[in-house]
Amino acid sequence: MTRLRLFGIVSLFFAALSGLSEHLFYGGVGPNGVLHESFFLPLTFILAAIGVVVIVASLFQSRRD
Repeated sequence: MTRLRLFGIVSLFFAALSGLSEHLFYGGVGPNGVLHESFFLPLTFILAAIGVVVIVASLFQSRRD
């Protein structure tokens, strides 16, 4: 397993943790109709996108070698 692929897997793991914490501790609609969101939701998507791109790049790199 290359370092690049390991970085992608760790990034996906942190994305999952971020999404789980968003779901457990934040989110939802308040009693006055205001949507409550935290920084964890965008962080989940950013980390997931980085993880997927890095894993795909590591797969292309391993095919080339």
